[in-house]
Amino acid sequence: MKKLLRNLIPVFLFFGILTGCETTDPIIDEAQVNIYTQNFDSAYASLDRYIAQNPESGIGHYYKALAYSQEGGTIQPPSDRKPVYRNFRESILTSRELFADAEEKPDEAGQVNDLILNTWGFEHNASLDYATNDSVMASVNEPLKVAIAHLENAIIINPDSTLSYDVLSQIHFMDNNFEQAAEVLAQSMELKDPPPAEDYDRIGYYYAQSGETESAIEILNEGLEIYPDSTSLVQKLADAYMTSDNTEMAISTLNDLIDREPDNPQYHLVLGTALLSETEEMTNAVSDLYDDIYALRNDLRNASRNEASEIESQIEELENQIQANIEEINELNSLAESELKTTIELRPEDENAYNALGVLYQNKGAILFSQRNYSDDLDEVNRLDQQAKEFYRMAMENYEKTVELNPENRNAWQSLANVYITLDMQDKYEEAIEKAGM
Repeated sequence: MKKLLRNLIPVFLFFGILTGCETTDPIIDEAQVNIYTQNFDSAYASLDRYIAQNPESGIGHYYKALAYSQEGGTIQPPSDRKPVYRNFRESILTSRELFADAEEKPDEAGQVNDLILNTWGFEHNASLDYATNDSVMASVNEPLKVAIAHLENAIIINPDSTLSYDVLSQIHFMDNNFEQAAEVLAQSMELKDPPPAEDYDRIGYYYAQSGETESAIEILNEGLEIYPDSTSLVQKLADAYMTSDNTEMAISTLNDLIDREPDNPQYHLVLGTALLSETEEMTNAVSDLYDDIYALRNDLRNASRNEASEIESQIEELENQIQANIEEINELNSLAESELKTTIELRPEDENAYNALGVLYQNKGAILFSQRNYSDDLDEVNRLDQQAKEFYRMAMENYEKTVELNPENRNAWQSLANVYITLDMQDKYEEAIEKAGM
């Protein structure tokens, strides 16, 4: 359990607060007795009478706050205590203001902060029991919900406590409520100047988990302005860019990470897979463009002269797009291949790096097969076929290494089956299909 959930707040005994102040006023004495015996309605009635008679005194408001503090602890469930604690907050602040203006300070003036801390600590500590103590947790159906209610009470009592906000955020996270975890942590960060790097790290993760990727990017960039050397923040920012399909910014951010820590294999792996992801989309686009050309070629057979000229122009435009895409794919593939190979050099048993290389080579082969199918030159067809199959053999080697490292990787077995059938390796294809569970 994280450190935040281990911090108990020392609290003072109610009896000590009650007897620490002496008074000669019979109304206050009566109210004290009623508070002690939990006869709260009578206590409030007495204190309202005292306040009406002594509007400039903070004593009546102080003891109303004390009564609200004690009544709050008796109400079940804890989620129903909020109105009483709001009354507590109003009364204790009023007493503090009146005490500050008083020429002579009564003993109660020195007890205001203790009363706030005592009431706050009671609720804060109770939350920790429901979040960390197995026996207490087993006593209710939804212990984390109870813990949350106690912390929300604590924040009403003492809204300046960043600790309660931080713990509440963490318990929302434990309860898989990432959106609320982020919202509460944001409130805590507003009270800090500046928030620590760990807060930016956590809230970036919470936003990402709740699907608020743009919020994650915004807050992580804000954190990096304050903590530019935080590797963790940079890594989470790269992840957020990847999630938002902003591959260009993700790659730029990952390059920054690698510049800082060139021997970290994970950074090379993430960059390599990011580059590969970009090439996969473009590879699919090339395949679609070839399909469009095939359709136009069919239209060309029955077209008039004017129509034929227009169709040929369209085909030429698509061919230019294909060529431009292939040039960019080759460039990105070269960068991705380098990063993935570096990953394997730094971490030789990296299953994911081998699998990614398999995908990369298979994609390169697939483009060559598309070019082969489009060509009308027999020699060119044979050359492209041989090149494509060579890339498929390279893909096969990397997929085989992947399943050697993890025989349970069904996706890799499925990819391997596709490669085997393309290379006319029927026996191995059937084995791979079985391993893939297909």
